[in-house]
Amino acid sequence: MIPIKANRLMPIKNIRGFTLLEIMISLGILSLIFILIYGTFSNVHQGSQHVEKEADRYRIARLGMYYLSNDLSMVYKKISPPGTSGAGNTLVFRGEDGERLSGNNTYPNDTLVFSTVSHRSIGINSPGSDEAVVRYSLQDNVLIQELQLSNGQAVINELGGPVEGLGFRYLEKAGEAWQDHWDADNKSQKPPLAVEIELVLQKENKEAYPFKTWVDIPIR
Repeated sequence: MIPIKANRLMPIKNIRGFTLLEIMISLGILSLIFILIYGTFSNVHQGSQHVEKEADRYRIARLGMYYLSNDLSMVYKKISPPGTSGAGNTLVFRGEDGERLSGNNTYPNDTLVFSTVSHRSIGINSPGSDEAVVRYSLQDNVLIQELQLSNGQAVINELGGPVEGLGFRYLEKAGEAWQDHWDADNKSQKPPLAVEIELVLQKENKEAYPFKTWVDIPIR
C-alpha cells in the first residue's frame, strides 16, 4: 500500500489580514480624495454657471441695443401730398420720463414711441418690412417692443430680461444739455438730433450695471 502524503498547510498563525485600524485609515484617505474631487468639480460648475449668466446679460443688452438703434436710425416722417386728407408732414416721436423703485434702488422706467420704417420680422405673422409705430417700454422687468403696422396689425415682442431699468435722453442741438422728455407735436414735428439709450441690468450679488449708447437721428 502506498502511503498518502498529507498536504502541508500553512500554520494559521502566519496568515495575516487587514486590521480595523488600517481599514479606517484607508477609508479616511479615500474620503479625503473624493472630497477634493467633488470640490474641484463643484467650483468648475459654479464658475461655468456664473459665466453663462454673465453671457446672458450681455446678450440681452446687445439685443436690446440692436433693435432700439436699428429702429431709431430709420425714424420715418410720413409726407402726404398737398390736396389730400392730412396733407403735410406727420411724425410720431414721444419720449416719456419715468422711474421705478426696486428694493432700495430707483431705476429709470422711460417709454419711447416713434414712427419708423426699419421693422424686421420677428414673429411669423409680421411682414419683413413695413411702416410702423413702435413703442419700447419695460413690463415686469422685460424689455417690450410693440409694433403698430400700417395694415392695422399689432405685434408685441419680448426682447429679453430681466432688465432693471430703461432710460432715454434727447439732444435737441449740439452743445446743449440732454433732455428727459420729447414730444414732436410740441417741437414743430421735429425729432431730436440724437437719442441716448440706457439699459440697466442687475448683476448677481452686485450693483446694477448700466449699458449706454446713443443714436443719431437722420431726419430733421
